[in-house]
Amino acid sequence: MSCEPGPEPRLLGPEDAPALAALEAGMFDDAWDERQFAALLGQDRFLAAGIFDGEGLRAYVTAYSLDGELEIVNVAVAPALRGRGVGKGLMRFFLEQARLRGAVRAVLEVRSGNVPALALYRGCGFRPSGRRKRYYADSGEDALVLEWSAASPVGP
Repeated sequence: MSCEPGPEPRLLGPEDAPALAALEAGMFDDAWDERQFAALLGQDRFLAAGIFDGEGLRAYVTAYSLDGELEIVNVAVAPALRGRGVGKGLMRFFLEQARLRGAVRAVLEVRSGNVPALALYRGCGFRPSGRRKRYYADSGEDALVLEWSAASPVGP
């Protein structure tokens, strides 16, 4: 067993666009490309954080940011790292960075049947605030709308 700490999360900038686009392409059918990420990364209205290891970018979260509110666009963790606390560590880092930049509220949508993601978000202080019926075109599954407040605990 290793006593070395795992990879630390960090904010992403324009130089991370290729890595972000590559990981997203492996996770989502409607992935953004490198050009789209390069245009947004580094802007005040877009916030992104990720975790790198020896294999490159392995997890990320992206959000639009405006007037103290975040709309979280995507959260992704490489399959080999799921269930190891990587997502929770990244999300807690991200929310703290958002809070430091003046965010007071964040919202996201998640598939109603995505039990691991729901557990992650609840563990980071998100609470249900609505439902979008048949939100996901590929399955007709509902989306749960979750909300986080800067007053919510994000854990140790």
